[in-house]
Amino acid sequence: MRFNKVLAFIGLVGASMAACPPELKSCGEACYDPASYSCDEGVLCPYGMKNCGGACYDPTIYHCEGGSLASGGAPANQAPAQTNPAPANPAPANPAPANPAPAPQAPSNNNGNGFNWGNFDWGNNWGNNNWGGWNWNQPNTPSTPNTPSTPANPPAADPPAANQPVANPPTANPPASNSPSGDANIAGYKLVFSDEFEGNSLDRSKWTPEVNCWGGGNNEKQCYVDHPETIFVKDGQLHLKAIYKGSFQLSASDKCTLDNEGSCSWSQPVISGRINSKSNNLAWKYAKVRVRAQLPAGPFLWPAIWMLPQDDVYGTWAASGEIDIMEARGQDPNRVSHAIHYGGQWPNNVYSDKLVDCSGQSGFHVYGIDWTEDSINFSIDERTTYSIDLNRSFYSGKGDNPYTGNRQPFDQKFHLLFNLAVGGGFFPEDQYGAFDAASASGQWTRPELIIDYVRVYQRQ
Repeated sequence: MRFNKVLAFIGLVGASMAACPPELKSCGEACYDPASYSCDEGVLCPYGMKNCGGACYDPTIYHCEGGSLASGGAPANQAPAQTNPAPANPAPANPAPANPAPAPQAPSNNNGNGFNWGNFDWGNNWGNNNWGGWNWNQPNTPSTPNTPSTPANPPAADPPAANQPVANPPTANPPASNSPSGDANIAGYKLVFSDEFEGNSLDRSKWTPEVNCWGGGNNEKQCYVDHPETIFVKDGQLHLKAIYKGSFQLSASDKCTLDNEGSCSWSQPVISGRINSKSNNLAWKYAKVRVRAQLPAGPFLWPAIWMLPQDDVYGTWAASGEIDIMEARGQDPNRVSHAIHYGGQWPNNVYSDKLVDCSGQSGFHVYGIDWTEDSINFSIDERTTYSIDLNRSFYSGKGDNPYTGNRQPFDQKFHLLFNLAVGGGFFPEDQYGAFDAASASGQWTRPELIIDYVRVYQRQ
């Protein structure tokens, strides 16, 4: 099957060269970070992607023949050459300080318009330290969130000093974990749950697909459906796939599982997949969790590997907690985030989070937590990237205090969720431009969250 349509965003092509800061390189009239992008025959592409007739593509999924894209990775005799390879552990070119001041605009022959991905002007936003900036958004209703999120404007009461968001700079970018699934044993721990996604279908004794069009209180633009095109197992891996439909509405046969605000009758432009282990009573307190996954590539795609409480012991969201093992934005291919939510019921909740450098789109990584009575340690490829001390109160200081002791609410059982959301408040318009489903989906090169395995361990 051949693809003559442009499948990814188009970079700038030009004879003149941009005047770039020393830490950046030029590609025609555009300046770019070589840790995140490469210049392939005058076309800017996310690092790890290649140029084919002006289109950027993933060489593990497509290959270029005569200037046209064809399905399937490059043939054995056509290994794509690396262009401007990034260092093995690249540090961010301009890590933003906790409270960045506007930086002067890099000079350019095109008035600052470096290049555009969708409707977001990367050139102008580079000068304002908004390159892939993270501006989280609070769900606008007190219902359980459909996708993990963090407020755009945190509540006035500061989170505890030990866990201030953005206080820690991003960590070094780990190399992709392209090794086989590896040893499932951890000394001193017993494997209590796993799914290697063998066979040809989702194991419904472990996972329950969710069906709704609500948008999670974040104004997301997907309907989660239990369809074989959005949730499927292939070659030993789980795929959660976003598919543009133009306008989609659930039918009676879809069996909507969540009707917040009458949303079972809503229409959305995209369908996607979300599964959880709650309905199967698979939940754990104090455990090691490991999930080997590759993240989707394309604007406005929002993958998440996370946990919610099995029971709302301390009240509705987020009084009973939330643990976001990994979430990311499609426009930011080299960053992921870890977070916890707590403090009280919405809107009295707060959060703690950390951005971490990780090229999650270009290869598989193992995302994990080590959760004990004393701490939650987040990790990527067995390297600790963020730590939360649980020996304190998690009360936000606003509203009624739902807690009576330390580590609450992180002293209860939590279940797992995997999903791929699309658009919504997680992508502020002033940073990423207005969401247009048709335009965004035309730039998706791999709209799938791919999970190789999930493993949960507890002390023997």
